[in-house]
Amino acid sequence: MHGNYFSKTLKLEAYVVDNVEDGKFEVHVHCHVRARGMRFKEEYSEKVAEHRMRRISHMMLENKQVVLLVKQRRFSFKGTRRWEKLPDVEKYKQTSNTFRLHTLRELQRDNYSGSGHKRQRSGMFPMKLLDELGMGFEWPKGIKRVGLDGKYVRKHEAVHHLADLDKGKSITVLPALSQAQLKKNFKSFRKRID
Repeated sequence: MHGNYFSKTLKLEAYVVDNVEDGKFEVHVHCHVRARGMRFKEEYSEKVAEHRMRRISHMMLENKQVVLLVKQRRFSFKGTRRWEKLPDVEKYKQTSNTFRLHTLRELQRDNYSGSGHKRQRSGMFPMKLLDELGMGFEWPKGIKRVGLDGKYVRKHEAVHHLADLDKGKSITVLPALSQAQLKKNFKSFRKRID
């Protein structure tokens, strides 16, 4: 498989792929960041002080988890050392943004525990992603029948999914709302409908 096509398919354009191992349950992609150096506070450095291996869950491919084994570098600067930022990976996270996005998309056709189990994580993993979503959305016109589905994630808090029953389309997901908060939000929803 051509290297550029492989990188684009797996959304790894910012990485250099060194090796790929196809296992029974996981695909391991050994890689490192494409950039030669790092910039920190107006200073640029290519002097590497140390390395470490990071294991980052990146996406699902034919029911196999694609795991990045990234050789992360720590660059030396005047008076300090800094680990380079990994593209598509937020600070303190062990999953890429691509992995998180794919998990949210799969919730449209799978349940919470099923999506988490397939990714070798708990059912709480997709719910935590839902908690991070913003609540703003535009209420579509012409909705006559609304469906509401809820699943408890913590004591007195549930993830709620609103759907247009006539068109069979999702309207929005309201994460981690208590009953009181849900009633308050529904009052504003009714005003939009009326």
